Amino acid sequence: MLLQPARLTLDANGQPRSDHYQDIYYNPGAGFAESEHVFINGNRLHERIARARDLTIGEVGYGTGLNFIHTADTFLREAPPEARLHYLSFELHPIATDTLAALQRDWPQPAIRAAILAQNPHNHPGHHLLKVHPRIHLHLILGDIRATLPPLRAQVDAWYLDGFAPAKNPECWTPELIAEIARHSAKGTTAATFSAARSVRDALAQAGFHVEKIPGYGAKRDMIAATLAAAPAREPHWTNAPAAASGRIAVIGAGIAGSTTARALAESGRHVVLYHSDAHPAASTVPVAVPYLNPDSEATPNRPYQIAAWHHAMRALHQYPRALYDPCGVYSHATDDGERRRQQAILDATLLSDAELRGDANTLHYPRGGVIHLPALLAALADHPDIERRQATLTDLRELDSHAAIIHCCGWQTALLPEPALHDAIRPLRGQGSLFDSDTVPDAVHCGARTLIPDGDRLYSGASFNPNDSDLVPRAADDDANRQAIYARHPDANPRLHSHYIGIRGASRDYMPLLGAIPDAADVAEKYAALRRDAGIPIARDIAHHPRHYMHQGLGSKGCTQAWLNADILAAILNDTPIPLPQPQLERLAPARYLLRALKRGQL
Repeated sequence: MLLQPARLTLDANGQPRSDHYQDIYYNPGAGFAESEHVFINGNRLHERIARARDLTIGEVGYGTGLNFIHTADTFLREAPPEARLHYLSFELHPIATDTLAALQRDWPQPAIRAAILAQNPHNHPGHHLLKVHPRIHLHLILGDIRATLPPLRAQVDAWYLDGFAPAKNPECWTPELIAEIARHSAKGTTAATFSAARSVRDALAQAGFHVEKIPGYGAKRDMIAATLAAAPAREPHWTNAPAAASGRIAVIGAGIAGSTTARALAESGRHVVLYHSDAHPAASTVPVAVPYLNPDSEATPNRPYQIAAWHHAMRALHQYPRALYDPCGVYSHATDDGERRRQQAILDATLLSDAELRGDANTLHYPRGGVIHLPALLAALADHPDIERRQATLTDLRELDSHAAIIHCCGWQTALLPEPALHDAIRPLRGQGSLFDSDTVPDAVHCGARTLIPDGDRLYSGASFNPNDSDLVPRAADDDANRQAIYARHPDANPRLHSHYIGIRGASRDYMPLLGAIPDAADVAEKYAALRRDAGIPIARDIAHHPRHYMHQGLGSKGCTQAWLNADILAAILNDTPIPLPQPQLERLAPARYLLRALKRGQL
């Protein structure tokens, strides 16, 4: 369900006031000066920014984005050129985009403001990563912070406690929430707030912060500055994964998974060697593809990830020119009663806004969907000064010993994975698509028994679906089936075969990607052996991993939708920066899930 947007009133000077909380968003006429005094100075950020490498700031209450804009402006003026800022901000009632644009009109950093508005997640709940500057990531975490903070995978260096006043918004100031703030901090993490309330001081002290009252801004006599005295206890879990050491990173496979991964790492400051082999062509060699959304119709554990991945893909793709991504829209046509019931359930769940999803049980329309021109997009992703592309067919990995990390993005190929227990976790799926000259070319994508994709004055139809099949020889029967799919929707099309494309996709057995550090099956079997006797027993232990090895595989037909978010998750794991996905959803992706499942079934 979508969140309730903020209800606010502007005074005669255009200053916003929350109707819900009956409180101001910032000091009228002095918002930036107040932000400087309370949050920048209260957290001693000038001196910390000047020597920063990776700085993570957490904010309770995004509001108008004023604190973020001021912090970003300060960071870009004062931080070393290689430094990067990760800004995590929590908000329950996001402000509408047009109102936000009006409020921010005269603020600094116009390029960052424009990027925020272009990528704005509106009132969609969840964790949204916005890349608003090459050195700045804004994480907007929308929803009730009491639910969204506990599963966050991040360690914060400085906190802005900027929810509405404790008397107006007590939910943001409870001892339980302050304890969670401490849990997501490190020794020496600071916190600052305009409030000097005794309840806030007590909650911070109880959570382990050393608390000081210091002079407030303007007419306000006091405010709070605090420092966490000791590191919180580390929490073991099988999803905890090692970061990579400094140095070059090898990415094996230059399809959509490998190319997005290489790009995310290069943008984070890593040097990447991207290996590609013509002997093992990627499924991504087709001329066109569609980043379509096909969410579970029920509220399954997988659906939040499905929605998050689609939003992230849309944010990424809509920044490209039409020669790479054409947002012509996607129509999903039900082919039977079961599919109609499923599509109606998706509409009833209100997963997206009217601007993102329209239609009825027979046909769903995704206006932001469209056509990826895949070869051009892959070339653009690899076009970065910190990506070195190499043509090589790797049969062993000894030549990669000097790399700080090795990331396997090999589709259905698992022979190079260092963990044999994962070799059968991915199966090949053969698909053959056909490109036709056609008298009729629709102006949008149509998905049904086949997907029909406009490609200039030609029409692509496909693809066939053949599990456990890796044959690259073209099949006339597949071309015929693809042609019939065109006739079924466009009887007068007169399609003439121009060319065909065979791709072998790698699909996991549970239809979710395998993403993260590659686990050591022997260690998992030892530490989680009790699962053989009792599959429901709670165990929380760290596990060993194959040193330097990570993977991004098993995406199946959803690669062009899921690869973007996966790549940023993997970059965060390798760099030990905030992971843009909550813990429960991360568990659905981590490769170790296959080993735990095998233990429960007596197969390991």
